[in-house]
This record gives sequence, structure tokens and C-alpha cells, in this order.
Amino acid sequence: MCRRILAIAGNTARDVMRQGFFCFVAGGGIFLILCSFFFTLFAFGEELRMIREMGISTIVVCCLFLASLSAANTISKEIEKGTIVMLLSKPVDKHSVILGKFFGILAAVSSVFIVMGTLLTVLLCVRESLDLHIGFLTSFAMAGYPTVFQLVFSFLPVAIMCAVATAGSVYLNLISNLCCCMVIYIVGNLASFFHDLFPSVTNWSLWYLSLVYAFIPDLEDIGAIGMGAKVEFMSYSYMASLLMIYAVLYIAFVITLAIEFFEKKECR
Repeated sequence: MCRRILAIAGNTARDVMRQGFFCFVAGGGIFLILCSFFFTLFAFGEELRMIREMGISTIVVCCLFLASLSAANTISKEIEKGTIVMLLSKPVDKHSVILGKFFGILAAVSSVFIVMGTLLTVLLCVRESLDLHIGFLTSFAMAGYPTVFQLVFSFLPVAIMCAVATAGSVYLNLISNLCCCMVIYIVGNLASFFHDLFPSVTNWSLWYLSLVYAFIPDLEDIGAIGMGAKVEFMSYSYMASLLMIYAVLYIAFVITLAIEFFEKKECR
């Protein structure tokens, strides 16, 4: 079963990377990262922080678009065209198909995330090295290491949205899946705000909002860690560990739902 999942994941990753939108979105993200160095010329000493935050936000949004577009092109279109039946006619079950598609999409998106993250880190280190007249290793300790640390936790929302896009593509087309992913991403970053906005509504509404709040991914706290929230070291490590466990469990939950959806989906 693992061999079948790896084979499907490899083919999916190659198919995604051959698509025109893949190079377009990746190239656009790299261009925006380069432009961020000119947008912060008058930041009055906060250039490094602003460039880092703008770059990480650009990487996350670009990878979100790639995840949604890739899922729609590799699952939705295959279901609509009926080519998924050819895959299912082989000794491959639906569990392997969903898992293979998810890991293939995640691998393709991860490649873009790594390339853009590496570019951002190197550019920040070079900038600090030239401005402060220090060595590259010293500049990496000052600017590169915090950037890498924040990028690691910024990848968690990307992985969660890859799972959401994979689950949604079983029944939704390209536009619908992209809109749903954007809504979930926005609500996930504002869930606590909406939850605290209506403290005096009726109990039924509170129960309803709490139910929705439980199923929406908590991207706000993950984003705070990813953007380097200033908290104590022990609390920081504790929160980071909990958020990583939460992300893994949420991805497993969403992929399980995707498998159940696909099991009930009639493919022709």
C-alpha cells in the first residue's frame, strides 16, 4: 500500500509541476519577495522585520493558491473527465488515491515553499551582511535563523490548507474549491475575533458558533507563532509543540473526511 501511495504521489507532484499556473504563481511570489525590499525603504529601522513579515505572508498566500489549484486540477478534473476510473480500475483502492494525491500536492507545494523561503532567507542575510559589514554566518545568526524558525511554523497553515483543498476537490470544481479555501483561511485567521465579538447572544447561537469554531482550523495562533510573537521562551516552546500536534491531528481529521467523501463519490 505504501508503494502505491508513493507512486501516485510522485506522479501527482510531477503533473502539478508541469502545469502553467505552477510556474506563474511561483514566479509571481518570487517577484513580490524581491519587490518587498523596495517597499520598505522608509521603514525607519524596521526594514528587516517588515521584509520578513511581507515575505512570509507572500509565501503562505502563494502556496495557498497553489494547493487549491493543484487539488482542483489533479482530483476534480479527473473525476469530471472520468480519467480517475482508469486509476481505480487498477489494483488501487480509494484510500491510496486520496493519500497519494494529498502527499503529491503537498510535495509540489513544499518545493515552492522551500525555494521561496530559501530565497527570502539568503536575501535577508546578504542585506544584513552588506548593511552592517559583517560576515554571512554572523548575519545568518541575526536574520537568517529567526526567518527559518518562522518559516517552519508558517508551513503548518499551508499543510492544513493542502488537506482542506484535497477534501474539497472531491465534490467541488476549481472556482468553488478556491473560494471555499479562501473563506476557510480568512475565517481561520479571524475565528477568535468573531468568537469574542458576540458575547451576549443567545445560548443557541453560542452553541452554533462554538460548533463552527471547533471545525474551523485555528490559523490565528499558528500565524502568531509563525510571525514571531513575543512571548516567554518556555511558553513559546510549549505553544509551538501544541500547535504542531494540533496541525497534524487536524490534517489527519480532514484527510479522513476526504477519504469518506471519496468512498461515497460515484465515479463514472
